[in-house]
Amino acid sequence: MPTKIYIPKDAKSSGIDVEYAKTSQTLRIGGWYDSFVGLQSRAFTLREFFEELGITLKACQKAFKD
Repeated sequence: MPTKIYIPKDAKSSGIDVEYAKTSQTLRIGGWYDSFVGLQSRAFTLREFFEELGITLKACQKAFKD
């Protein structure tokens, strides 16, 4: 079962949702506003997500070490 977070945490009428599927290592990012208008979501593999943002393996290792 995917894990999902909401931004902000108490999002109600507008927000962003980020879902992670561990088995496929996939992130899906979407959102909504005015309680019902959905924003187009996009799915990334973790590798695609990190590469598009320029996040390196070294940066991840440092983040998890700290």
